[in-house]
Amino acid sequence: EYGLNVIILSLLAFIVNLGFGAISSILPYFILYLEGSLSTLPEELSVIKGASEYAFEVGTLMSAFMFTRAFLARYFGIYSDKIGRKKIVSLGTILYAIVSFFYVIAPSIYWLYAIRMLQGVASAMVWPVAEALLMDSISEDVRGRVMGVYMATTMFSFIGGPAIGVIVYKIGVFVLNIKDINIALRFPFILLALLSLIAVFTVARLKDVTVSKNSKNQQNEGKVKLLRFVKRSINTLYAISFSNGVAMGLISPVVSLYIVEYITSDPAAIAIVSFISGLAGFLVTYPAGYLSDKIGRRKIIIAGILGSRTATLLIPFTKTVEELTAVATLRNINFNFYTPAFRALQADLVPQEIRGKIFGTVQMFFNLGAVIGPILGGAVYQAFANQQILGLPGVAMTFLISALIGYVSLLIFILYVKDEKPASP
Repeated sequence: EYGLNVIILSLLAFIVNLGFGAISSILPYFILYLEGSLSTLPEELSVIKGASEYAFEVGTLMSAFMFTRAFLARYFGIYSDKIGRKKIVSLGTILYAIVSFFYVIAPSIYWLYAIRMLQGVASAMVWPVAEALLMDSISEDVRGRVMGVYMATTMFSFIGGPAIGVIVYKIGVFVLNIKDINIALRFPFILLALLSLIAVFTVARLKDVTVSKNSKNQQNEGKVKLLRFVKRSINTLYAISFSNGVAMGLISPVVSLYIVEYITSDPAAIAIVSFISGLAGFLVTYPAGYLSDKIGRRKIIIAGILGSRTATLLIPFTKTVEELTAVATLRNINFNFYTPAFRALQADLVPQEIRGKIFGTVQMFFNLGAVIGPILGGAVYQAFANQQILGLPGVAMTFLISALIGYVSLLIFILYVKDEKPASP
């Protein structure tokens, strides 16, 4: 009855993330342009000297997005438990479309801060609720593989997005002969606006999953009884999500800056790294989800976290596009190996009537960490970029801290999270 939801939600994830993926490879250049550090087309330069001086600005822009998402994700999740998922997802998708048009006309860095905060609101409305609806729509024995399909479509959009964004940018510069850097850098934002409009119409055929009458009588959180190990596991997942947000946020704003300052200024480099590493991650997503349905979530999650955090350590020691691509590929394979299992585990532990709240709260803690991470990461990267610390290049400090946080999170997961399904009431 609800199988169409899986298709629609996967398509929604693909369309929206394709658009925002397309601008991700251009956005660092756009920020440098708005800040006055880039006045000519990047192709006319070998590297962009001094890009690390704007690491803090790039980090705070990411934090602005995560700030609004962090504080609203849980409440939209709770609200969706009460009024249904479709309304929240639909309104959030409309807000995405509005935000995309603001990107096209943004005249200053201050506009970008406001736009990113609005984008965070839209993200809080759509993704936690969409994932809860996805889990509502399927039986528990296929959660891992369905989440794998959903994550695969998201990953596929992240694979193609940066490459498509660079292609659109290159078409503007070399085919349409746009030499004004202001217009050239805004050109890919038009694609984002068009894709966001398509997404609005995509969600129209979603169906809310009907909760049984008995479940409706229990929608008050206080009436839903959870076993002690379930409560402990959920609370631990909250803590891990927060630390994961910090760890990922630490490096997210600085990877692109590392590329343009230490490897090459050509936007195509970012697209190449994103495409190849993303494709590798995409290929393991569904098999990993399927495997987690068969052997359990725990083993998959442990292996994936360990591998992805180790690969993070290696990033600042790469000196060529080829080396960075190899390390990023290893990181993405491991990240996408455990993510479907991690999200399916959340659905395994709790009943449907509070699933929106749980998914929203997990997102809230992750996003709170992701508010702190980019600011801290940008500040650390900017402060130590040109120094040596204990014989290591200063740029490695941000990546080292991120990896260490990941290792601590893994230890907490091993000690306190059980891979068990609570007995049905």
